[in-house]
Amino acid sequence: MTLNLPGPYNFLLTILLTFIAPGTASAANDMEPRANPFELPPGIYSKDNIPAALPQRLILQAIFDVNGKRIATISGENFMKGDFAFGKRVLSILDNRVILDAGGKEEILVLEKTRFKLRKHNRK
Repeated sequence: MTLNLPGPYNFLLTILLTFIAPGTASAANDMEPRANPFELPPGIYSKDNIPAALPQRLILQAIFDVNGKRIATISGENFMKGDFAFGKRVLSILDNRVILDAGGKEEILVLEKTRFKLRKHNRK
């Protein structure tokens, strides 16, 4: 493509088209097509499906052992090993702590000791 512009302007236009045009084409190619064309892109939600706000601080509230499987209650929700707890993968559930993977960085939640009274009812 040649325009009838004075020498330096024609050169600058050629340089700009050389570097800008491939960049815009590659930016369009970076977006992967969605499997479902009616699905919203990641991070965009309809007003009916807005996710609940994430807790500011994750708190390990309980650890249960049910039929040999450990379940951890973190900030009011139950998770097993391999689940995602508020965007962080549960790596392991130990006796008094849970280890989370937060994007390659380990985060450890420790079960705080709380005192509570047990009541015994005598059934006859």
